[in-house]
Amino acid sequence: MDNLGSQFNLKEEYFACLALRFTPGLGPKSWARILNHYRSAYDALKDGSNWAELKFCHEKIAKSAKDEIWRQAAEKEFKEVMRLRFGVLPWTHPNFPSTLKEIPDPPTFLYYYGDPSLLRNAGIAIVGSRKSSNLGLEYARRFSRELSATGITVISGFARGIDACVHKEALKEIGSSIAVLGTGLDVDDYPSNSRELRDNMIENGLIISELSPGTRPYSSNFPFRNRIISGLSAGVLVAEANIKSGSLITARLAAEQGREVMALPGPLGSSNFAGCLKLIKEGAALVETVDDVLLNISYALSADLENKIEPLSERILPRKDLGSVKKSVVKNNTAVAAESVTFVLDIENLDPSEVDIARVLEAEGKLHLDEVARKSGVEVAITGAVLLGMEVKGIVVHFPGMYYDLKRN
Repeated sequence: MDNLGSQFNLKEEYFACLALRFTPGLGPKSWARILNHYRSAYDALKDGSNWAELKFCHEKIAKSAKDEIWRQAAEKEFKEVMRLRFGVLPWTHPNFPSTLKEIPDPPTFLYYYGDPSLLRNAGIAIVGSRKSSNLGLEYARRFSRELSATGITVISGFARGIDACVHKEALKEIGSSIAVLGTGLDVDDYPSNSRELRDNMIENGLIISELSPGTRPYSSNFPFRNRIISGLSAGVLVAEANIKSGSLITARLAAEQGREVMALPGPLGSSNFAGCLKLIKEGAALVETVDDVLLNISYALSADLENKIEPLSERILPRKDLGSVKKSVVKNNTAVAAESVTFVLDIENLDPSEVDIARVLEAEGKLHLDEVARKSGVEVAITGAVLLGMEVKGIVVHFPGMYYDLKRN
């Protein structure tokens, strides 16, 4: 059992985060207090009996954690995530966004498909109506593409209308796009007719979710996921919204999180933009150009955004899904600077269960899970667990279709 070290390393973080999520009575605010107190999620879980004394929760909840009331649900999700080959970023992973740790109700982990290095970029959320007008779509196209062209990653919620338009346009430029789903990561039939965009996001951008595999698009999921959209962003731009639009929830959350809230005014008297006008009356910044947006978020970025963002062309990260295609990474004041990280892998110092797998990937390059197992002489189930643990550590990179490779500079 000692040769399965990576599998247990995975449990020490991702599984511990699952345990926190499934402990009855705990919620996002409690998760944040607990995880900010301990060195790791695993340490937090081991000390569950002391949570009540530390005033993290009531004694009954602490007892539930100690008695492992969470175990059945956590094990079920863990196994399903391994089967589906999600990328996983638990709280302590280097790629887990530091900006999300600052919000009052953060997730304990994120599931992803695509390129997680986009989470290091400066980000702006652009949101708006599902039933969008031609003018709203024109605004979304222009602002998302121009912002992405500066190196900013554009974030939205993968809904119909404005969101879909934002993702499509941002993917065309170097900043790319992140979609925050209100479903499980594996739910690929929502919204309808979005398969091509989803595939493009996985290949050239990033899709993330905190929700369990198989979670359908229940209405209550979407306001909850909006806190992640705003939490990842330096600011939120509402491109088009009526007075009852869910985009106003994202704007409110952004204001509560200390993010900049911006809105496009639209034509006077248009019900499609009534929500935008309401936000402006309440103090949101009125913006008419991309330069206006950059001025409003300049305090949050390390570059001088009043003029332009200079892409860090001399320091680039490989686009996770495209091999030799590369993209620039832009820093902000809360993100991990890509150029400050130098990855040097010493295979001989890996855990025993990782060494043979790492040697195969070093020699062969990107391989399917089944090929990794065959060439390393390790059972497929164990190989999958070890690879997931190595991914959590940042040793390997997971590609769509169950392919893996060593992380390389």
